This record gives sequence, C-alpha cells and structure tokens, in this order.
Amino acid sequence: MKYYQELTLLPSYDVPVNFIWSNVYQQLHLGFASQQREGIMNIGVSFPGYTIGDDNRILLGNKLRIFAENENELSQLAVSDWLKRLDDYVHLTRIRRVPNAMGYAIYSRWHKDGSPEQKARRFAKRHGISYEDAARLFSMKRQKNLYPYIQLKSLTNHHSFDLFIKKEKSGQPVQGSFGSYGLSNVSTVPEF
Repeated sequence: MKYYQELTLLPSYDVPVNFIWSNVYQQLHLGFASQQREGIMNIGVSFPGYTIGDDNRILLGNKLRIFAENENELSQLAVSDWLKRLDDYVHLTRIRRVPNAMGYAIYSRWHKDGSPEQKARRFAKRHGISYEDAARLFSMKRQKNLYPYIQLKSLTNHHSFDLFIKKEKSGQPVQGSFGSYGLSNVSTVPEF
C-alpha cells in the first residue's frame, strides 16, 4: 500500500463520535462496495487511534486511513463524494504517499459468538430436547465484547448490527484483497 487518505472525525457536544462513525462507515461501505470486482477490492483501512483505554476497553479513536496501491484507485473511490453530506463532521486530507512504515497490521472483522440463550435454543431444536435441558448445557454468562465496533444498518434487511474490528500486528507486509468494509483476515496495511 503506497497511497492513503486520512479522515478525522469531528465530534461535538451534541453529536458523539460513535454516531459519526456509524454514518461515515455506512457511506464508506457503499463506496467500497462500488469498487469491488467479483467480491475483491484492493482498498484497505486502518484505525490509527486503535488503543487500549484507561478502563482496559479497546477504542477506535477518531481517525481512519484508507489505503490503496496506487493514487488512481483512491481517486476513483472519490471518498469526498461519498461523505459529502457529512462535511461538518469529517476532515478529509488529500491523497498522500505513505511515509516509511513503522510496522504493519491486519484489521479484520471479528464475529461475536451467539449468546448462551441462542446456543441453547439452536441445540434444543437440532437435538429434539427441551430448551431447559439445553440451557443447562451452556453457561448463561454473556460473552464480553472484546473489540471495538461500529454500529451499522443492513441495507438488505434494515437490521442494525455491530461491525467488530480486530487488530493484529504483523512483522512484514502481506499483499492481498480486502472486503467491502476495507477489512481483511490476511492483508496488511502500514502503520506510521
């Protein structure tokens, strides 16, 4: 990844950063999907503010970098057009060349396991036993959210869902493709 554009979210006292993340990422997802060819895209993202907070929760921060191998790919994405209605809440830099990387990271989508109640219902249905019997097999403790997320709305069924984002450091760059959220299980983006 040789070129990038950086977004900085500009929250205010009446518009929180989480609300802006939801709106910005919904638009970026549409832009990324428009760039996909057969489910593959060469544009990835990073979250430079991805850190562990004082209460040991992982935070996304208020910045996003969008990476591409060449300047033309970012120009064709036309991020400013996708974010036009959010101008008051986002600062977007021009396309820049990536400086020397201090390292690399993989930003991927993490899927939360179903709740114990969902697992028990599914197990009961599959094995023809009562819900109560199945519930005894599963701990009823809720799974803790391990990663930060952006709340989005499905454009297909209009249900809200949480897009959990996991970061893994990598010692070397790995080229590959990204999905329509700019995330990948194997492809790296530079950290600087």
